[in-house]
Amino acid sequence: MTRHLIFTSCLLLFTTAQPSIFAVDFEKEIKPLLKQYCYECHSEERKKEKAGYVFDNVKRLAKDIGSGRVIEPGRPGSSHFYEVIANPNLDEAMPPDGPMPDAAIAIIRKWVAEGAMIDPNAPKPVFKKELPPIMKWTNTEGKSIKAGFERIEGDSVVLRMVNGPYVKFALSKLSAESQQLARECAAP
Repeated sequence: MTRHLIFTSCLLLFTTAQPSIFAVDFEKEIKPLLKQYCYECHSEERKKEKAGYVFDNVKRLAKDIGSGRVIEPGRPGSSHFYEVIANPNLDEAMPPDGPMPDAAIAIIRKWVAEGAMIDPNAPKPVFKKELPPIMKWTNTEGKSIKAGFERIEGDSVVLRMVNGPYVKFALSKLSAESQQLARECAAP
């Protein structure tokens, strides 16, 4: 009985300590979805590269993954790729012939949230908690804007404006509260 309890405890510890075992697998889960729903318009093989995106060439796809790119690892809410498949009300919603099933969208969301990993042998990225996509920022003159936090870069904060572009603001020109918010957002 004790031996069984120890084995069960070890098994539980092993499975909870190994999150990569449960990570979304690009080859087995994401690539088939891309093939089924995206290759029609975004494929080198079909000679269709709408909007310049190709999903059947992994090296080219990898260039679209990163901060400020179409797929933002760890940030589905900031990823244009996820936004166009998850929001059928957008003018540029994809796929053009109707939305993917909810289960497919959920898998893609999880993949992006986990870091949009293509190579299962690559080191797993570590992300801080997901932040609200839009926050209120106030400058030293009391004027406010709404934007998403991207990162702190030297003495500046990079914010993602509601309409999409990234803008760099000097931290010293933000109110004390907004400076604190930026530091909290940047904390791991």
